[in-house]
Amino acid sequence: MSHSRPATCMLRFINSRRCLMRLFSLIATGRSGLRGGNFLRLTAAAVCLTLSATTLTFAQTAKGTIQGTVRDPNGAAVVGANVEAKNEATGDARATTTSGDGLYTIPNLDVGSYTLTVNGTGFAPATVKGLKVSVSFTLTQDVQLALAGANEVVTVASGDAQTAVNTTDQQLSTLISQQKILDLPLLSRSPDSLLLLAPGTNSSTSRLGGVTVNGQRERNNNFLVDGIDNNDTDVPGIPGGVSTPNIDATQEFRVITNNFNAEYGRNTGAIVNVATKPGTNQFHGGGYIYYRTDKLAARDFFDTTGKPNPLQRRQYGASIGGPIRKDKTFFFFNAERDIFDQGITVTTTVPTAAARQGIFNLSSGTIDARQGSANNRFNFPINQNFVNLLNQFVPLPNTPGEAQPLPGVFEHFRFSTQTNDRDHQFSTRVDHKINDKHSLSGSYALSDGTFEFCCETFPGLNDAILSPQTTHRLSLNLVSTFSPNLINEFRFGGNRLKLTFAGPGDGGVNSTAIAATRSALAASGVPTTGTQFGGANGSLINFGIAGITSPFAAFDTQFRYTGTTHIGDSLTKIWGNHDMKMGGEFRWVYSNGASNFFRTETLDFSAPGFYGISILRNNSGGNLGFAGQNTTVQNFASYLFGLVDQQTQSQFFDKGGTRVDADYRGFRQRELEVFWQDTWKVRPNLTFNYGLRYSYYGVPFEINGQLSNLVGQDPSNFAPAGGFRFQLVGKNSGGSSNLYKDDRNNFGPRVGFAYSPDFKTGFVSKLTGGPGKMSVRGGYGIFYDRVFGNLFENASSNPPFQIAFFNSPGLDVLNAGGSSLQIYQASRVQNFSRPTTQIATPVVQDGELRQNVVYFALPGNNQMQTKFAMPYTQSWNFGMQRRFKGDMLFEADYVGSHSSNLLRVMDGNMASVARWNAVTHDTQTINPFSSVGNYFTGSLQLAFFEPALNLSVGMSTYNAGQFRFTKNFAEHSRWGFGQIQAAYTYSHSIDNAPDPIDAQRGERSFPRDSSGFTGGLGAERGNSGFDVRHRFVGNMVYEIPFNAGDRYVKAVLRNWTISGIWTWQSGVPYSVFSGTDSAGTGFGQRADFAGQGTGLDLTPVSGLNPSTQTGPQRTLFANPCPLGDPTCAGTSGIGRQGTTGRNQFYGPGFNNVDFSLIKRIPFGGENRYKFTIRADFFNLFNHTNFGLPVNTINSSNFGQSIDTFAPRIVQLVGRFDF
Repeated sequence: MSHSRPATCMLRFINSRRCLMRLFSLIATGRSGLRGGNFLRLTAAAVCLTLSATTLTFAQTAKGTIQGTVRDPNGAAVVGANVEAKNEATGDARATTTSGDGLYTIPNLDVGSYTLTVNGTGFAPATVKGLKVSVSFTLTQDVQLALAGANEVVTVASGDAQTAVNTTDQQLSTLISQQKILDLPLLSRSPDSLLLLAPGTNSSTSRLGGVTVNGQRERNNNFLVDGIDNNDTDVPGIPGGVSTPNIDATQEFRVITNNFNAEYGRNTGAIVNVATKPGTNQFHGGGYIYYRTDKLAARDFFDTTGKPNPLQRRQYGASIGGPIRKDKTFFFFNAERDIFDQGITVTTTVPTAAARQGIFNLSSGTIDARQGSANNRFNFPINQNFVNLLNQFVPLPNTPGEAQPLPGVFEHFRFSTQTNDRDHQFSTRVDHKINDKHSLSGSYALSDGTFEFCCETFPGLNDAILSPQTTHRLSLNLVSTFSPNLINEFRFGGNRLKLTFAGPGDGGVNSTAIAATRSALAASGVPTTGTQFGGANGSLINFGIAGITSPFAAFDTQFRYTGTTHIGDSLTKIWGNHDMKMGGEFRWVYSNGASNFFRTETLDFSAPGFYGISILRNNSGGNLGFAGQNTTVQNFASYLFGLVDQQTQSQFFDKGGTRVDADYRGFRQRELEVFWQDTWKVRPNLTFNYGLRYSYYGVPFEINGQLSNLVGQDPSNFAPAGGFRFQLVGKNSGGSSNLYKDDRNNFGPRVGFAYSPDFKTGFVSKLTGGPGKMSVRGGYGIFYDRVFGNLFENASSNPPFQIAFFNSPGLDVLNAGGSSLQIYQASRVQNFSRPTTQIATPVVQDGELRQNVVYFALPGNNQMQTKFAMPYTQSWNFGMQRRFKGDMLFEADYVGSHSSNLLRVMDGNMASVARWNAVTHDTQTINPFSSVGNYFTGSLQLAFFEPALNLSVGMSTYNAGQFRFTKNFAEHSRWGFGQIQAAYTYSHSIDNAPDPIDAQRGERSFPRDSSGFTGGLGAERGNSGFDVRHRFVGNMVYEIPFNAGDRYVKAVLRNWTISGIWTWQSGVPYSVFSGTDSAGTGFGQRADFAGQGTGLDLTPVSGLNPSTQTGPQRTLFANPCPLGDPTCAGTSGIGRQGTTGRNQFYGPGFNNVDFSLIKRIPFGGENRYKFTIRADFFNLFNHTNFGLPVNTINSSNFGQSIDTFAPRIVQLVGRFDF
């Protein structure tokens, strides 16, 4: 019965106050150890408190711990010895006493170098100097005391933290030290790029450009600065988070890549914990400038000008830190300005002079589309107004003699332009020791800049997108030492991001282009007056022109103001051989913004591809088919004829049905995580870690209740009576449902062990190196992830808040059974007028896709699965560390994981001609060249067009062998000073879904690769888009030893440092697409193999550069309709997916060396001042690393890489430090 009260509390989550009192009463007893019932009581009470109380929060600390065992000369435990750790830079000291097993633990220490002093009755004092305490790491330092009368001083070499054997937990982590941050060459000039030094990491190829870790998506990393949340909650995955400290404001950081303890959470990927630079008892600081210029850069591989793009980057800044009051209060301040002007070569596709007049010089013969020609099927006249518009703003090709998209019709125009980025950063930190029991620290950072997204479409058009951006970051930390064995850490802070994407309507688009567009439409008989609402200045109209780079495409201004307020606390109780910790975190997340997708009116000139009806004849008198580039040629001809297949515009409304200018929304989310964990030192060389974390991420809501979702209705089935009804959901909406159902069962147990063999003699001792030289570790845990804002915020476009004006007169004629000529006569541009305001309604009726003006979001619906489950990952690892003489550490680990409920997107109204026929007993045929036609034919209801349905049904697996070798060179060694490190990962990641918004470069998020009705999720199982089988990364920072010669020779030859990073990896995967809808699902499918061959034909196409042929030849694949004739619908390739798998092919590998040459010139008393000159060489050998090849077989560039990674860039550096 003695356990009934805590057990009841734990199981029912009640009586939280009683649990809290019980827990502290147990803690307050001050027993020296835990025995039997006491341990069970404390465990039960602690778990109860964790699960029921919200007053203890957050423990994702940015501090470190020293622990160890104190023994006498005979190896017996010394009880009651005084152990003190003193920060050598600030003088701050923390003390404790050893337990009955001789154990001591000093947690919550600031990062830095410490002196450990041990005093025991009857023993001589022992001192250990130079102990490196690093962020989020427990350093083990055992001490053996000598008898009284001796004075033992043990000196530990600096840099030891990176070769310390982890004997305390199962976590796999990598420390990025201050020396590496300052001395390694960093192309991005941001310390977060050094994440890639860790085993199991890999660069993403998506637009986010983040880092994937151990098979987890790049969005799944948790970035912390001084223990406070630094994540972009809307668009996670961007490297470093919201506000990354620059290299001079960063002390160090640690990346934990697998099986982190229960105190860490929020995400399933890596924990990246950054400690900012503090002040010390000595004033320190300096100034610096980093400079890059095209005069010292190589040209791009595809640049035919013979010279590199213009480049000017100047980063300069200064730092100062020191004491405000010695041993009491310290400060640090850094300011930096970044001026980055980068020239970029832009390659666009433009029509030839002949093509603008309707003469298409194809390799199979010339097609003359001018009126009166036999090739002009309907004898339409060319709209000279549209030709003049092209000639005014679209230049002629200027790249003769090189491969073209479609020679004689579409060729390249290449020009140089420039992006101009400006950024200012300020960061500061203050540390204050209130008294011996309490210390307070705080850091703040501000960044303010403007960034330009490449590029203007053509020279002089001035339509690049500008992005002003401001960020704030705040961290406050209070550490309270109530006793040596009871420590509390309270944390408060957060981040703020203000980001705008200023579209052409905000001063970008040249007014001449606006006037010319309106004039061309007016001259063609299109009314351009009337109600204008939204769009780029309410003036520019988007023209969708197939085959070319269109200069008539407006980007509507977007903005988002996001942030997280973070409160937390952790309580550590050291009880004998147990180190218990409990706490959690609470986050207030907000996002205010507007997307304004499709706000500008669009006229799409792709009628032949839309209807699948030819408007041109070939030279044999038959209709020109749709094989190869013929579709693009015909679509471009529809622009010349002024044939519009559809006119669209999104219109925005509030909850009351009033039309508004923008889709402004304010989202809120509340997140709570609590945990309890215990580190149990069973023996000095055996530690068990176990704990439990509970994660509640809440359901987002819109502050004005302007949010809707389909509730209880299946958008892929027949329409229900009365149509599909979007219900208002969430707080303040008046509805009874949330956006999705609360997921409240996210319990994540963690368990691990670390065993350090302590054999002192014999063969096994030689194998293991002796006590503390080897560690065998392993663990298992369940980790949960959150739903990011960009996903659920897209639901803002659901009816009745966003209604799309859709006008397609030709589609009406098609549905009424009209002739091909009548369809195109109805599609002439002069038949269109300005969009009228729609009527906001939450109801979407079946068949509305076939109406002239319809009320459906095109394709804006973003429905959320109503029973949404949080993604989670089961991770496990097993491995060893072995330290060798000469300060060398070797690590080998097996790492595995299985992820479930991953976020993915599917078409909510999945089409399938085969399913339609099976359900309705119809006999419709598939037209491989009309995906839209197949969509209409194969949909059970026509209320929606390709709505995005967000689901948590994805899965992934990851298995890897990871190896790392680290060698330190001690200071003043004859072999030099520094470190060499090498890491190799052999891994395989498999999943059945890419990221729902930003897929990797070789795959698609939406439209997905294939349809759920022609294979299901099983057909999507394949290599992850970021799967890299082999990856090696080596890095070094090495000070060259030189002591010979007189002082002048030494002045020249001493104090040279070389550093570098070598990265080699195999390629990333991609899918190959056919460009046809062979499965009849409304989407292009993956390609078919031509036969049963397994090899890839890499023979370059005649006339192309062999070095750019990085993918397979087109001859490896079969065209299901080789003649481009829809009558081939009965062949074996029609009605199914392609035979190639998702992400079956792998692109070119990556091989790069970055190198730095550094000369330091010390001067002044004790060489306190240093002037540094330095040269960084990025891509030292100017090795060409190609991007993925073009992966659609009907492209003229198929199998060819058309871009590369950066060529060699040289950076010059000047620094002054003191």
